[in-house]
Amino acid sequence: MHRRKATRAIEAIGDQVADQLAPTLTRRFGHLPAEAVEAAVLAVVAAVDDVDLTDKTFVVTDADPEKLARTIRDQFPNRPPDQVYDFAADQASRYLIHILRHLPPFQPGALSAALGQLTSLPDALEPLLSRIPATSLHASADTEAAFEAQYLSTLVRNLDRLELMGLPGEEVPVLGLSMAYLSLTVSQSGRYRVPVETAIGKRTKILLRGDAGSGKTTLVHWLAVRAAQHELGGDLEDWNGLVPFLIRLRAHATGTLPGPEGFAHDAAGQVAGLMPVGWAHRQLAQGRAMLLIDGVDEVPQDRRRAVKTWLFNVLLSYPGTRVVVTARTAAADQHWLADFTTVTLEPMDRDSVHEFVRRWHKAAGGRHDKAELRLRDQLERDDLRELAGTPLLCAMLCALNLTRKSELPRNRMDLYRTALAMLLHLRDAERGIASKLSDAESRVLLRDLAWRLTLANRVEIPRDHAIEHVARKLASMPNTSGVPVDLLTYLAERSGVLRLPAPDRVNFIHRTFQEYLAADEAIQQHHGDTLVGHAHLDIWWETITMACGHATAKQADQLINGILDRAEADHSLARHLRSLAVACLMTVEEINPGTQERMDAVIAQHLIPPRNIFESRSLARIGSRLLSILPGELAGLTDEEAHAVVHLAANVRSADSIPLLARYARDPRRVIQAELIMSWSSFDLARYASGVLADANLPRGQVVLHVEEHLDHLGALKHLHDVVFAGWRSGKTDRDRRTTVEAVRSLTLLVGEDFHFGAIPEIFPAVSKLCLHAAAGVDLEGARRLPLAVVEILGGTSVDLSPLAELPDLARVEVLRVGEVLGLEALGPLVEVVRV
Repeated sequence: MHRRKATRAIEAIGDQVADQLAPTLTRRFGHLPAEAVEAAVLAVVAAVDDVDLTDKTFVVTDADPEKLARTIRDQFPNRPPDQVYDFAADQASRYLIHILRHLPPFQPGALSAALGQLTSLPDALEPLLSRIPATSLHASADTEAAFEAQYLSTLVRNLDRLELMGLPGEEVPVLGLSMAYLSLTVSQSGRYRVPVETAIGKRTKILLRGDAGSGKTTLVHWLAVRAAQHELGGDLEDWNGLVPFLIRLRAHATGTLPGPEGFAHDAAGQVAGLMPVGWAHRQLAQGRAMLLIDGVDEVPQDRRRAVKTWLFNVLLSYPGTRVVVTARTAAADQHWLADFTTVTLEPMDRDSVHEFVRRWHKAAGGRHDKAELRLRDQLERDDLRELAGTPLLCAMLCALNLTRKSELPRNRMDLYRTALAMLLHLRDAERGIASKLSDAESRVLLRDLAWRLTLANRVEIPRDHAIEHVARKLASMPNTSGVPVDLLTYLAERSGVLRLPAPDRVNFIHRTFQEYLAADEAIQQHHGDTLVGHAHLDIWWETITMACGHATAKQADQLINGILDRAEADHSLARHLRSLAVACLMTVEEINPGTQERMDAVIAQHLIPPRNIFESRSLARIGSRLLSILPGELAGLTDEEAHAVVHLAANVRSADSIPLLARYARDPRRVIQAELIMSWSSFDLARYASGVLADANLPRGQVVLHVEEHLDHLGALKHLHDVVFAGWRSGKTDRDRRTTVEAVRSLTLLVGEDFHFGAIPEIFPAVSKLCLHAAAGVDLEGARRLPLAVVEILGGTSVDLSPLAELPDLARVEVLRVGEVLGLEALGPLVEVVRV
C-alpha cells in the first residue's frame, strides 16, 4: 500500500511537470516536426534516468539548475547540438531542483508521516512549477552577449549567400552577399536617383518599393549581414552594432503576427529557442534593433491592414527602432506608411548591368570570357538592355547566354519560358541522369502547385499540403506514376524551380516563377473567369498579365474585355482594373482589332494623364502613338501627374518625344527637371542636350548627374551654373577631354572610397565652390588647380587640408562629420574654418 501511494504521488508530480512543459514546447518548437520534438524529449528522459539523483549529486551541484543541466548533457558528450534537447534539459533541471528542495526528509520509523507529506506535495508544487520561467539557462546576464554573438553568427550563415540559379552541375554556386552585392539606385517621390545606401542611411523608417526581381530581398539580407558583421560604411555606418531582426511576411500570411519574442525565428531559427527571456525586448527598448520586414506584397490584401497596425504598435512601444519595409510597387503606394520615407528601386543603368554581368561570370567559375563578351555585345540591343534592368532578369540572361549560343529572348515572356525550360532540363540532361519525370510532366505538376498557391493568395505552403496537391493532380495524369511524396522531393531537388526552405515548407525559388506557372495553368484549364474575378487584387497583377502572354487571341480578348467590363461596373476599382488591362497589352501576342480600339479609347478617356510612375511605365510600352494624346503643357497637373507624364513621354523613346519634352522642359519644378536629366541616356546624348535641355528652366541653374558621359554635353545647357554629380567614380575622369564648361561655379561631388580629381579642374575651370560628400578618406591634391573660395567636406574618415593653403582666393572651409582632420594650421588666419 505504501509503495502504491508513493508511486501515485510521484506519477502526479510527473504529470504536473509534463503539463507545464508541453505547452511551452509547442509554443517554441511548433514549427518543427512533432517526431523530432518527441525524440529530443525522450532523450532527455533517458539522460535523467541515468543521472545519480542522490544527496551526493544534490550537494555536488549546489542545487544549481545550470550545473545539473550540465551533468545531464554530460551523459551524451558526443550528441549533436539540438535546441529542443538543450531547452528540455534546462527545464527538467529546474523542475528537479524545485522538487528536491520540497521533498520531505526521511527518518527511520517515520515512513507514514513521510508518505503523508509526499502525497500532499503535488498540490504544493503546482503553483511553484507554474512560476518557473520557460527559458534556456543561457539567460544569465553574463551570457546574453554570448547568445547575441551566436544569434548574429547564425543569421550571417543563413543570409550571406546568393545562389546563381540556372548553372549546370550538381551544386548551384553560392556567392557571399558581401562579394555579390551591387549597389542599386532609388528615387524618392520621383526625384533624383541616388544610391540606396545614401537614401536610407540617415533615415529611421523606410518603405522600400520595387518591381518583381528588383533586388528588395537581397538588399535587406545584405543590410542584416553587414550590420551583424559591423562592416557597413558611409551613410550606413551608424547602422553597425544594431541587432537585425528579419521578418519574412510570407511566413506569417496567416495566424498571429510575431511579437518581439518571435523576431529571431525567421533569420536564425536554429538558435531562436535559446533566446533569453526579454532579450529581444531589451534590444528594441535600447534602440539597438533593426527591423527588416520583407514582402508586404506576399500577404493577402485583406491582411495588410493588420500588418500595418502590428508595425505601428511595435513602433509605438519601441519608437527608437530602425525599420525597413519592402513591397512591390503595385502593393504599396508612396503614402502607404505614414511618417516613413518611401524610396523606389530603379532599373539598373548600363554601367550597373555590365558590372552585374562581370560579377556573375566571375562567380560562376571556370573560363567564361567568351560567353561574357557575347552577352555584352547583345546587351547593346535596346530591347535586351531594358530587359536586363532588374537583377533577377539579368541573372536569367547570364545563365541562358552561358548555356546556349543562339540569340537571347527579346521580351519578358520569352525569357521566362526559355529560363524555365533550362531549369527543368539542364541539370540532369547535361550529366546523363535519368529523370523520374519528363519536362512536360514536371511542368504539369509545377503549374498545378503554382495555381494552388495563387488561389490561396500564398507564396509558401506546408509540405503536407503540397503532397496532397501532387496526389490529386496525379489522378488526372494517366501516363504518369509515382509516390506523391517522392515526386515532390524530386521536384524540389532536381527541377531548379521548387524548393524546401524548411523541412516542412514548400515554395518557388522566386515568386515570379510561381506567377508565370500559375498563369500558364489558368490558361490551360480555362480559368479566365477566375482571373477576372481576382483582377482587383494587386497580388494577382503579374499572374494576370502573364496569363495574357500565354493566351490565344480569343482567350486574351475575353480576359481583357472581362477586366474592362468590371471597370465599368465598379467605379471604385476602375482605374486599377483599366491599368491592369493596359499592362496585359505588354505581354499579349495577338488581339482582336475591336479590343485594341476599345483599349485606345479607355486610355485616352481615363488614363491620360497617368497619376504616377507605375501607371506611366505600363502605358509607355504601348509606343509612340500615345504621344499625340499627351498634354502639350504641364500647367494644371500635380507634381506627381506632371512627373508621370514626362516619364511616359521619355520612356516611349521615340524621336517624336524630343519636341514634346522640350516643351515640358520649360516647367521649373524640380521633379520635372530631375526626370528630364534621368531620361537623358535613353536618347542620343548630343541631340537630347541641344533639343531638350538647352533652354531647360533649371531650378537655381542646377543639374544632378549620375552618368559620366553627360559631362561631354553640358556646354549645351544655357542656364547651367551648378552641378551635382552623384556617384562619382575614381578614374572615370582621366581620359582626354575636349569639353570645358566655363559657366559652372558650384560643384558638388558624392565620392567613393578611392576618389581623386582627375580631369575635374579641366572640365570645370571656373568652379569657386566645391562640396565633397565622402565615404572614406579625402585627397585634396587636385583641388590646387581650381580657383576655390569655399570648400565644404561632409563625412569621411580623414582629410588633409594642407593642399588648400596654396589657393589665393580661399575664404572659408567647412568640415562636417569627418573623423580625422589634418593641416588646419596650414590654412592661415584669413581663412574662416568651421568644424563640426
